[in-house]
Amino acid sequence: MRWLILGGILALVVTVYALVDLTVTDDRRIRRLNRVLWVVLIVVVPVFGPIAWLAWGKGPRSAARPMAPDDDPTFSRSTLVSDEEADRRIAELEAQLAALDDEDPRPEPGPAPRPDRPVVGPDAGNDPDDSDGSGRRSPDDGDAARA
Repeated sequence: MRWLILGGILALVVTVYALVDLTVTDDRRIRRLNRVLWVVLIVVVPVFGPIAWLAWGKGPRSAARPMAPDDDPTFSRSTLVSDEEADRRIAELEAQLAALDDEDPRPEPGPAPRPDRPVVGPDAGNDPDDSDGSGRRSPDDGDAARA
């Protein structure tokens, strides 16, 4: 009688374990039957149903959802660039950026062209022909007045 009670408790534990395992298993890992038929088999056939689920119902873990690249430890090792090569490339790029930072993008100042129109604004005081400082040329400020 004692063995019968222990066998019943063991069958109940295996059935509950198989049902919980079936509910948390990804759909892509379930083999041979769909989820509902596995539940019916586990519940209706108390000892053989859970054993069948544990032995033949689940597929391998490789059939499960793929990992994201940042979670997969083999992803970062799958590149063909070694650490030394990556360090060399980074140093080369940093040197190129430093050379670009050192370049002076402004052109060298040269003689300014003389405008044919009156200069008005912030550059008005730079005109050598502007004798009165008003920013406009007067009729006597030109070459004819100097001659």
